[in-house]
Amino acid sequence: MIQIAIYGKGGIGKSTASANISYSLADKGRKVLQIGCDPKHDSTRALLQGREQTTVLNYIRGTPPYERRLEDIVLDGVKGIKCVEAGGPEPGIGCAGRGILSTFDTLKRLGLEDMEFDVKIYDVLGDVVCGGFAVPLRNEYADGVYLVTSGEFMSIYAANNILKGIKNFDKGVPRVAGVILNCRGVENEHETVKRFADAVELPLVACIPRSRLFAEAEAAGRTVMEMFPGSDVAKELEKIADDIIGIMEGRSSPYDSRPLDDAQMEQVAKGEPVKKNEIIETPGSGGGSCRGCSGAPRAKVTTEKNVVASCATAGAVYGCSTIIDSVVIIHGPRSCAHIMSSGRNLSEIRRGGGKTGAGLQSTRIVSTDMDDTISVFGGAGLLEEKIRDEILEGHKNIFVVTSCVSGIIGDNAIDVVNAISNEHPDVYFRVVEADGNILGEWEAGFVESASALLDMVDGSVEPRPDTVNILAERYFFREETENEVLNLFRPYGVGVNCRFMYETSMDSVRNFRLGRSSYIIDKDRSSTRIAKLVGDKLGVPVEMEPLPIGMREYRRFSEKMGREQGMEGRAAEIAAREEARYLAEIGRIRPRLEGKRVLIEDRFTQNIDWLVDMVADLGMEIVALGIGPVHRWKEMRPEPGRLPPGVPVKRDYLLGDLLSDVEEHSPDVVLTDSGLMELDNVRCATYYRPAPGIDSLLGLGRKIGDLMCVPVTDGWRDIR
Repeated sequence: MIQIAIYGKGGIGKSTASANISYSLADKGRKVLQIGCDPKHDSTRALLQGREQTTVLNYIRGTPPYERRLEDIVLDGVKGIKCVEAGGPEPGIGCAGRGILSTFDTLKRLGLEDMEFDVKIYDVLGDVVCGGFAVPLRNEYADGVYLVTSGEFMSIYAANNILKGIKNFDKGVPRVAGVILNCRGVENEHETVKRFADAVELPLVACIPRSRLFAEAEAAGRTVMEMFPGSDVAKELEKIADDIIGIMEGRSSPYDSRPLDDAQMEQVAKGEPVKKNEIIETPGSGGGSCRGCSGAPRAKVTTEKNVVASCATAGAVYGCSTIIDSVVIIHGPRSCAHIMSSGRNLSEIRRGGGKTGAGLQSTRIVSTDMDDTISVFGGAGLLEEKIRDEILEGHKNIFVVTSCVSGIIGDNAIDVVNAISNEHPDVYFRVVEADGNILGEWEAGFVESASALLDMVDGSVEPRPDTVNILAERYFFREETENEVLNLFRPYGVGVNCRFMYETSMDSVRNFRLGRSSYIIDKDRSSTRIAKLVGDKLGVPVEMEPLPIGMREYRRFSEKMGREQGMEGRAAEIAAREEARYLAEIGRIRPRLEGKRVLIEDRFTQNIDWLVDMVADLGMEIVALGIGPVHRWKEMRPEPGRLPPGVPVKRDYLLGDLLSDVEEHSPDVVLTDSGLMELDNVRCATYYRPAPGIDSLLGLGRKIGDLMCVPVTDGWRDIR
C-alpha cells in the first residue's frame, strides 16, 4: 500500500487532479481511498457523483464518541473508491489545521487503518501554513508527495514552501514524487515550471493542458477520466497514475526535498538560470532515520487517541498518576497542571494521603509550562527538555499526557518521545494523547489512561484462585482508611492483587492477570467502560455488581464469596457478625435521629440506595429527593421500591428547587453531595460515596448524628 499527498497553492486544481488520479488508479484495478483535507470539502464531489458527503468534523461535532461509526463518514464512490472529507470550522472561528489533526485521529480510532487499500490519496489545502495541514507530510501518512503548480510565480512559491515543509519531516527519507503542471495559459508556462523542477531536481511528471473538458465534467458531477477517457487531458492525468504505480512496483523512487532559497526563487521569477550550489538546508532538518527504520522497540511508545466540569487531560493525568513509581508530564500550560495537581492535593489531604509510603500522587505530576509564545514556535523543544530532566532525576517510567494547547498547535509528542527512547532503552515511555479538544471530558481521558495502562499487562501470567483485582477505584474527597477494601475480602481468604487506577505499581499492573477475576467499585459510566476494556483486552472476568455498601448489599456479597470459595457456612457467619455490628452502631446513633426529617440532594453519586437504606435504619423520614442535572445515567437510582411511598422525587434539580423544598418541607437536615453548603435555619451535611463495606457508611451516620447535637445556627452569629 502506498500513501500519496497532493499539495499546491489554493485554487491550483489539486482536488480536480486528485479525483481524476483516484479514478484512473481504480480503473486500473487498484483499491483507492481519497481523503479531502480542505475545509471546502469538495475534493470527492466528482467521485460521489453529486451525493452529499458528511465531513468528519461535522460528524465529530454532532455525534457522541460512543455512537461514531466509520461507515458514516467513509462513502463509496465511483469505481469503488472510498471517499472521506475532513471539513473545517466556521470561517474565522477555530483552527482548520487542528481540524486535520482531529480528522486523522478520528479515522484512526474508528478503524480506518484496518481497511485494505492499494493507494491512499490525500488532497491537502493550499500552502503548508501550520502543523495541522502538514500532517499528511509526516512519515506515517505520505510515502510520496506530488506538487501541483502553474507557471504563476505565487504557485511556484507555494510549491517551494511545501518542499521546505517536507524537509522538516522527511528525516532523510526521499518522499517527493514529482511536479505536476496544471496549465493556466500564462506566457512561457511550461519553460518556467520546467526550470523550477530542474532546480529542485524533480521530474515534471505531467503537463495538464487548459481545457473546457474540466468545466463540462464538473457541471455533470463527473471526472474527466470518466467522461472523456480518450482526451489529451485524460492521457496526462493517466501519466500520474502510472507514475504512482511505478513507485508501488519499485520501478521508480521518490526524490529528496531540495527547496530553493529566496535568491534562487528570485532567479526563477526573472527567468534566469538557478545556481544549484546555493540550495539551502532548512534549519532543524538534520539527518537521522525515520521511526520505521529506527532501532527503538516500536511497542514502547504508542498513541492513545473523546461545557465539561473537567477536561480529558485531567482525567488522563489522574489515571496515569496512580502508578506510584512513575512520573506524569503534562505537555501543556502551567496553569492547567496547577489546577490538576491542586485538585489531587485537596482530595489526598482530605483523605490523609501518602499512607502507602509513595507520597502524594500530586507530587508525581510535572508540566512543560507552555506559555503564549508556544502557539507560534511550537512546544516540542520544551517537551524534550522536560523528559530529559525527569530521566536525570532517575525516573524509569514516564507518561506524557498532551493537552489542548499542544494538540491545537500540532506538536507531535510521539516523535519527541521516540527519539529519546532510542537513547534510553531502559526507560519505559507512554504517550497518552488526551487533549480535550479531541476527547472532551474528564471521563474520556480517564478511560484512555486505563486503556494505556492495560497495554502493559503481561499476558503470560497465570491467575491465582485466591486473588482478585479492584477496578476504577477512585476516592476524590471520600474519607476512608487504606485497608477497607482489603478488609472486605480478607475474612474469605481472598487477597487483592492490583488496585487498578488507585495506588499501584508498574509491576502490579504488569501482573494484573494474577487476579482470577476483577471487581468494580462503582457502576458509573467510566467504571463500566473500564470493565469492558479489561474483558476485551485481557479476557479477565469482571464482576459487574459493585462492591457492597451497607448491609443489604453486603449480604449478597457474602453469599457470592461463600459460593465462590466453597465456604457457604463460614460466609453466613461472617455476614451475621457484620450485621450485628452494624445494628449495634445504628442503635447507638438512632436516638439522635429518629423521627428527624431529611431532604436529599443528589447531583453526582447516581446510586444512593445505601443512603436511603441507612436513613431508614436510623428512623429518619425522607421528605423529598432531588436528582441534579449532572445525572445522565441510563440507570436511575434509587431503585424502585427503595423509597417510602409518597416521597416526591424531582429530576434536573437546581438550587432554586432546593431552596423552595426547604421552605415547603422544613427538613431538620439537608444531605447533599454537591459540595460544602450552608443554608439559613437548616443543618446541612455533605456526603460522598463511602468506601465498600459498612465502616465508612457508619462514619457518615455518626456525622449526621453529631450534627443534630449542635444548634441550627452557630451561636456566634447572634452576637451583636
